[in-house]
Amino acid sequence: MDEAKIENVLTRLHQLPMMPTVVQEVIASFGEPGLDVPTLAAKIAADGGLAAKILRVANSAFYGLQHQVGSIHEAVVLLGFSSVRSLVVAAALRNVFPKTEQHAFDRKAFWQRSVKTAAYARAIAKRLRQDQEMAFIAGLLRDVGVLVLDTYLHEQFADVLARVTATGADLVETERAVLGFDHAMIGAAVASRWKFPQALQDAIRYGQSSEHEPFAPLTDIVFVAGSLVRASDGGGAEENGIPEAVLTRLGLSREAIEACLSKLEQLEAGTDLFAEA
Repeated sequence: MDEAKIENVLTRLHQLPMMPTVVQEVIASFGEPGLDVPTLAAKIAADGGLAAKILRVANSAFYGLQHQVGSIHEAVVLLGFSSVRSLVVAAALRNVFPKTEQHAFDRKAFWQRSVKTAAYARAIAKRLRQDQEMAFIAGLLRDVGVLVLDTYLHEQFADVLARVTATGADLVETERAVLGFDHAMIGAAVASRWKFPQALQDAIRYGQSSEHEPFAPLTDIVFVAGSLVRASDGGGAEENGIPEAVLTRLGLSREAIEACLSKLEQLEAGTDLFAEA
C-alpha cells in the first residue's frame, strides 16, 4: 500500500462540502446510548431538504408502512430513531460528492447497488441479532472509495475501469496495480477522517474480502451482502461467491441467508434517494 499516494488524495478532500452539523451529530450518536432523540429529531426536521429526502424514502415501499408519514417525529415513532439515523447519513452522503459533467461509471447504478447492499446487510444483521442500522450504513459505505477515486483521480480511475472492462481483471487488483492502493483503502481513510466508528472503518476497509483478521461480524456481514448483490447482478461466482468459512464464522447457512433477504421490489423502491446521476 502506498501511504504517500493515499495521503495525496486525502489532501484534496478539503474541496468536499462540509457535512451539515446535524449529520455530524447523528454520526457521533452511534456511540451514545443516552442520546436525546427528540432534540436531534427536531434538528433533522429543521433541515428542510434533508427532512424531505428522509420522508420520501420513509414513505416508499422500502419500509412498507401502512400510511403516509408526515413528519420526522412520526418517522422516528414508526421506524425507530436507528432507521431514521441511517437515512440521515445516507441522504447526506449522496450530497457530499460534487456533481461533475463526466463520471467514469454510472453513478445512478452505483447508488442502486449500494442501497441494495445496505438492505441485504441489515437483513443479515437482523438474522444474527447484530446492530441492523450499523450494518445498513456499513453496506451503504462499502464502496465509498469508488466515489473518491472518480471525483479526485478521475482520469486514472477511468483508466482502471477501462482495463477491467477490456480484460475482465479484478477491480481491486487493477486499482492496486495502477494507483498503488484500492478503493477500500481510500474509503476507510475517508471514514477515519469523518470520525466514523472504528467498526465501520474496518467494514469498509476489509468488507471486499473474505480473508481478514481479526474476525469481525460486521465486516463479514458486509462481505456477504456485497457478494449477494454481485450475484444478483450476474457477476457472482457459484453459490453466490460466499466461502463456507465465512458462513461458519457467522453461524449462517445459505438457506438462512436467502430466507432473510428482502424482496427485490422493496429494495428497488429505496433507491429513489440516490437516483440522480
